Amino acid sequence: MASTKGKLEKTKVGEEVLDLVIPYIHHIEDRNSVSLVSRMFYEIDGITRKHLTVHTLYYPNPASLSKRFPFIEALTLKGPPSNFCLYDIQITPWIEQLALEFRCLKELHMRHLVVHDEDLETLARTRGKDLRSLKIQKCEGFSTDGLRHVSKYCNQLRTFCLRYSYDTRVKDGIWLHQLALNSTVLERFHVTNMDIPNAQDLILLANNCCNSLISLKVGKCYLSKLGDAFRYAVRLEQFCSVYISDEESELVGFRFPPNIRSFSIMEFPVTLYSSVLPLLNQIRKLKLGFVGLDEDQQCLLFERCPNLEVLYTRDECGDRGLHVIGKFCKKLRKLTHHGLVTHVGLIALAKGCTKLECLKVRLDISNEAMECVGTHLKNLRDFRIWLSKEDDITILPLDYGVKAMLMGCSKLERLDISLQHGGLTDVVLEDIGKYGVNLRSLRLECVGNSNAGLVKLSQGCQKLRELKLLGCPFSEQVVTSYVFNIRSLRYVCGYSSDCTTLALTRPDFQL
Repeated sequence: MASTKGKLEKTKVGEEVLDLVIPYIHHIEDRNSVSLVSRMFYEIDGITRKHLTVHTLYYPNPASLSKRFPFIEALTLKGPPSNFCLYDIQITPWIEQLALEFRCLKELHMRHLVVHDEDLETLARTRGKDLRSLKIQKCEGFSTDGLRHVSKYCNQLRTFCLRYSYDTRVKDGIWLHQLALNSTVLERFHVTNMDIPNAQDLILLANNCCNSLISLKVGKCYLSKLGDAFRYAVRLEQFCSVYISDEESELVGFRFPPNIRSFSIMEFPVTLYSSVLPLLNQIRKLKLGFVGLDEDQQCLLFERCPNLEVLYTRDECGDRGLHVIGKFCKKLRKLTHHGLVTHVGLIALAKGCTKLECLKVRLDISNEAMECVGTHLKNLRDFRIWLSKEDDITILPLDYGVKAMLMGCSKLERLDISLQHGGLTDVVLEDIGKYGVNLRSLRLECVGNSNAGLVKLSQGCQKLRELKLLGCPFSEQVVTSYVFNIRSLRYVCGYSSDCTTLALTRPDFQL
């Protein structure tokens, strides 16, 4: 009897401890692992989890999800990657369930899904007053009719993001005008793939949200028309736009908000140079597209950005530009560089910007440069390289360099390598499987000698979720037979040298 009472007391204490500890475990993999320990852990995880990401292809039953996680506040619904167009994943069953359950929901993010106007209407009418964040990315099926309902009912939004949904049927800008009228607390407004027919709507939005708006990212809009919007949005820290030159003289004396920290513009005329220079010391993120500056002006621009953390550039400075970035931008964490550079510039960059976490670059690579990356960039999580000269085969293969890079960059989660045939042999595929212990996404182009390399790869990479193979010498039979030996793998996409397309998903994967 005493023994039974003691067990009950221990169980009660255990539940109290779990109630205190589990809410502070936020990483999704840690949460999933905890829920597998016991039935009690499973139940406590269900009632305490606030944020959830669902791959709808593998979890088609939203009703059972709402029962398991009744107090979800932030929900992300993902369809298959964009190259898996054979799957037409509808959001309607989820929206219908959201209307009935998920009453604590404040944030919704939809990605790679088919979203109809009726879905947006149902969502807005039933959950609009509670939503604080709505993100619709890379979706299709809706039009401005659906957006009007969002503008009318979702008047407490802090974040509204509509990006890369290029197939949407945009009829007019009435939805934006209505949103500007109804919104007073909007903090982030990101609509980058739509034209803004009337800049006055953005001015109205900036005026009504002058005390809250900190991030504005819009599509094609005359920069010279946004001067009044910037005067209202005094708290604005992030700005992104596609610059369309109308009258360059209108930019004379143009001023950005004083607190700007992030600046992105795809067409940068020389007339804007003087307006940007005073802000460069405080800039944390800089995204430059087609820049009308000469080499000296571009290098001077980089020199004036000592606090830069994120840089996207198409500069034509080549290795000189990377030398300048490595020398002056010591805080840089992410770099996307579409200019033509060599391994000399990459070595200078790696030695100078040791805090880099993401690096995307097109260059003439070498084993020495890859080894340098592994030696200096210990925090690298995302590495994407493309060989710029297809006729330069003297530096290949890169087996030794890639192995050294993988051994040094132990935190790497995404790796994209685009070379030419002979760039990497079967040997390095085994090394990727062995040392890429944290890889989640892997893209290989013109890599490997035979099927044996893919077999070796499939014996490692136990956290890999997405695998993309382009122009690799692997047979369809071997791909379908071996790649799902990687238990975590969800999606495989392959394009062979004869243009054969292969798209696979794991049929037995569960949330």
